[in-house]
Parts: sequence; C-alpha cells; structure tokens
Amino acid sequence: MMVNTPAGEIYYEYLSSGFKSCLSILFGIVKEIEYRFIEAGITIDEFKGVILIDELELHLHPEWQTRISLILTQAFPNAQFITSTHSPHIIQAAMPNQVVALHNIGGKIERKSLPSLEYGYQGWTVEEVLTDVMGLGDTRTSVYESAILSFQQAIDQEDYEAGMRAFGELEKLLHPENHLRKLLSFQLGAIKG
Repeated sequence: MMVNTPAGEIYYEYLSSGFKSCLSILFGIVKEIEYRFIEAGITIDEFKGVILIDELELHLHPEWQTRISLILTQAFPNAQFITSTHSPHIIQAAMPNQVVALHNIGGKIERKSLPSLEYGYQGWTVEEVLTDVMGLGDTRTSVYESAILSFQQAIDQEDYEAGMRAFGELEKLLHPENHLRKLLSFQLGAIKG
C-alpha cells in the first residue's frame, strides 16, 4: 500500500510509527462506521454519532498528540468524540470547553472545577496542565526536591560552602538552559560575604 504524502508517495511500511498510529485510529473508525451502517450507506462525513476512544495518546509522539484531535474532527466533522487521555499535550491542544477533568475525592469520582478560558489550555505549559488540570502533585523528582531543599537551607543559614555543594548538585540536575541556574547563582553570590 502506498500513501501520498507531502514528500511524495511512500510505502505504508516506511511511515513513522506515529503516522501509522494516526492512520490506524482513522481506519478503525472508518471500518466501524462502514460495517455498522453498510445498509444505510452512511459515509464518514455524514456520520452523526458518538465515537468513544480510550487513551487517545497511545503510541503517539507528543507532536502527534497535539494534532490528533484536530485530525479526527476534520475527518469526522459531524461526529461527537468522547476520549480519555493521560496526555497533557492533548489537553493543551483542546479547544475551550472540551476538557472534563475527573478526580477522586474520598473514593468518589467527581468533576474537577476548571477555569473557562477563551483559548482553553493552549497557552499553558505542560507542567501547568499536569498540576492544575490533571492533579499531579509535583513535576520534579525527589532527587531534585532534596537538592533544592539543601540549597535553600544553606542560603537561609548563609552557609556559602554548603550552598556551593548544593548548587553543584543542582547544576548536574537542571536542564542546561534552565533559568533557575542564574537565579540560584545570584542567591549564592549574595551570601558569599
């Protein structure tokens, strides 16, 4: 099977796994519509039903996760999609009022109150989506938390040597372009004495 792409025709087998995953989702929905409504002769653009997809993000690269909702709604313009996801990228790309967050309170699943925003969560960072929408307690590891605590304690006690050791560990942990590097360096410089 050949697929027509912007780069020309490519064998299906040579497509990326993410692209194949998107096609598999689309083909699966088309197959179900054609199988279930064969006698009615309903085409995919005429289908006006509900499509349920559990864990939409499975096997998709984050870039494809940001695109999949738009792809599905363009392919099936009259369908209503109800999907579940653990992907902050899918939530980020969602349109306003498309996200219903659920959380567990005392063994009872309830709808989480979320702000109603004109652009949904398209301007939020992945970390903000993870913590404020999905309820993740912290996006950092316990190793980082321990290192930053050691650094803050050294700064509070004005212990430059301990601060240098903790800063050295943080430099190994942080992303090379992380803005905290400079801020922590300034804090350390302020107690150098």
